[in-house]
Amino acid sequence: MRGSFRVRIDLAYVGTGFHGWQIQPEGRTVQGEMRHHLNRLLGRDAIPVAAGRTDAGVHARGQVAHLDLATAAEVGRVVRALPRMMPEDISIRDIRRVSPAFNARFSAIARRYSYRILTVQDIFRPQAWYIYRNLDRQAMDEGAAAFVGTHDFTSFCKAKSLKEDHNLCEIALCAFDWRDDSAIFHVQANRFLHHMVRNMVGTLVEIGRRERSRGDIPRVLAARSRSASGRMAPPQGLFLEEVQYPEQLMDPDFVPDSAPDIPHEGESP
Repeated sequence: MRGSFRVRIDLAYVGTGFHGWQIQPEGRTVQGEMRHHLNRLLGRDAIPVAAGRTDAGVHARGQVAHLDLATAAEVGRVVRALPRMMPEDISIRDIRRVSPAFNARFSAIARRYSYRILTVQDIFRPQAWYIYRNLDRQAMDEGAAAFVGTHDFTSFCKAKSLKEDHNLCEIALCAFDWRDDSAIFHVQANRFLHHMVRNMVGTLVEIGRRERSRGDIPRVLAARSRSASGRMAPPQGLFLEEVQYPEQLMDPDFVPDSAPDIPHEGESP
């Protein structure tokens, strides 16, 4: 259904109890939970579309979705009631009308992720990857810096998800924030390929463990083969932090000169 009113939904969730964002025949998902409550609220089928279809166990602080509603009354009902209907592991932070040209996935101009690593065991912080061996922090910093710029990330993409056109991504930020007993990996890009961040982290950790040579990232990028990069980091440390959009699309009255070219819904970033 294409409604008369498009809304943007900003939400956060703890991914531990979900089989990812996207509705599946079996298994609890974030999109499935939202669809269930929206159907109750509206009396019809309503499916939100997200900026990124996060995998099982992956968290979000800054997920964005869009939803088409038929009337202003439906908008008011969703704004008032939907946040209170969510389970405790989903938090809706804002719902507002946007331009009909806004698309949560395809209008995004940048996404930012973080990944948490613990170097000491802490039972009160399960949303991180615990690594029991000492890490060469300087080598990992050098590796992260080598990702900045525009590169072909074929080596860091799930093989089944490779695009036929290109796998270029422009990395604007890629760095570790080190603490005494932990680290947060920050990465921002114009687009991400499937499993890209977790494969980047896994490869950098192998450098930090001295399982592969420091300065190895340019070689891995040039190889353009998933077999050249490291093992994939586990999902529990990954957070979708922020999605950025053109400001004019936040105006509900903005209509572009021509209809937006929305590509076919493909694999998750």
